[in-house]
Amino acid sequence: MDPLTRIVSYTLLVGAVIITEVYCRNSTGHGHNVTYTMAQVLSNKPPQQRIESSFNSNIPVWVHPHNATNPRIDAWSDSRSIRRPHHYTNNSRIPVYSNLGHKKEEPHRNASVPKYDVADDELRNFAEEVLRRDDNNAHRYLTVNYQGKTTSRSDKDLAPEPLLRVHENVNRIPTISKIRRLYDNYIPLVENNEEVTGEEMREEDELLDAIISTNVMDYTRNFLVSKGVIGNDPLEFKNVLKEMWFTLYPRRKGRYGSSGFEHVFLAEIKNGEVSGFHNWIYFHHQELNNNVNYLGYLKVVEFGNKGAILKHHFTFNGYDKPVDSLFIGTSPEFEMALYSTCFLIRPDKVCPLQLEGKKFTIRVFTFNSQGKKLIGSAFPEI
Repeated sequence: MDPLTRIVSYTLLVGAVIITEVYCRNSTGHGHNVTYTMAQVLSNKPPQQRIESSFNSNIPVWVHPHNATNPRIDAWSDSRSIRRPHHYTNNSRIPVYSNLGHKKEEPHRNASVPKYDVADDELRNFAEEVLRRDDNNAHRYLTVNYQGKTTSRSDKDLAPEPLLRVHENVNRIPTISKIRRLYDNYIPLVENNEEVTGEEMREEDELLDAIISTNVMDYTRNFLVSKGVIGNDPLEFKNVLKEMWFTLYPRRKGRYGSSGFEHVFLAEIKNGEVSGFHNWIYFHHQELNNNVNYLGYLKVVEFGNKGAILKHHFTFNGYDKPVDSLFIGTSPEFEMALYSTCFLIRPDKVCPLQLEGKKFTIRVFTFNSQGKKLIGSAFPEI
């Protein structure tokens, strides 16, 4: 055996027998220890991060946000000059949910469903308290004209007048004025990529900051903390809300043109049909612009002077939606509180609630994208 061959053989033998651990700092520069084996060094495979957690076993596993892929940054099919920054701090924790849901982009075999011991009556009492704390409730500024009762199959317009007339004082409610600023940030067609500017990112953060500062969301955060759903850090709560509501995902393959927020609080058009559209503020906005034609109601449940739940039939820009349901008169934070809580505690299941003694349910369907469980749709059922 010549000397060169002897040297190569010896090197391979040492590499096969000895496992070397190399400790280095990861690319985020935040001081987390990362372990490499010799096999990983040779194969160029990424390391496994050591995750240390003091949480109970029934709490979701958390990973550092800088190591989690963000579809709003990494999965655009078109080139972008603006990259969405991380909205997290070093100490924030983002939960990793399962891939179970009515939409499956790709399998994630090791995911698990977080389970929390929250009784139905606890959820009903939670909803009643959220309504009691809804200081920005706008029902006092609304005149609701239900008009004729219709069906999902009817092609007749049994409501020649608009559904809503709203006093201008509603614009003084901070969360309502801020949610309206986001209306021109979205394209209803799901096959179009949503392009996010720096100004739009600021508008999202300003809306979330206004919502989180309310009495409704303070109570909601404390409720979720008490049930072990989230940690006690207020910033963590904002991060969880931002991810579930504002992360972009594809309802059409390769096109990141949808999010939970757009679907629920605005509207989308998919395959020639209206999708989402579960918020009264946006409905009124489109009525003012003559883009919506309210055709009549199917069912109404009112809860005192604080609002109602409406099941109705309408068209949007000529596209028909035979059945839709939404709250009327409630604040954005009220609706986000109920939907977010049901998403975290009863995803893809019936979430039983109650307002002014009247029982109903909320359904929150999940959408799975790049290992994240996000809000696909959320609405009240009566």
